[in-house]
Amino acid sequence: MISLKSLVKNMKEAKITAPKGGVETPLDAKVQIPGFGVMKRKQMQNSIQRYIAEVSKYVKKGNAESAYATLYKRGVLKSFLETEIKHSGK
Repeated sequence: MISLKSLVKNMKEAKITAPKGGVETPLDAKVQIPGFGVMKRKQMQNSIQRYIAEVSKYVKKGNAESAYATLYKRGVLKSFLETEIKHSGK
């Protein structure tokens, strides 16, 4: 049997933080990424860094097609960046 206390605790942990104008969202807050799902803001920032490192690796190797595909054909990076801008408080 689930107690009311544990149910309330689980509901608080599952809460998604909405962006607010002029207020930066904490890094440990869960954010909704359109077309992808929910993750903590810090995880999203790390994913953005990995995507950029991947593009950099392709460019250094001279593989422009893979760099283009990573930047433009995957909508995930665009969704990550748009969400980060919304939650940055600017």
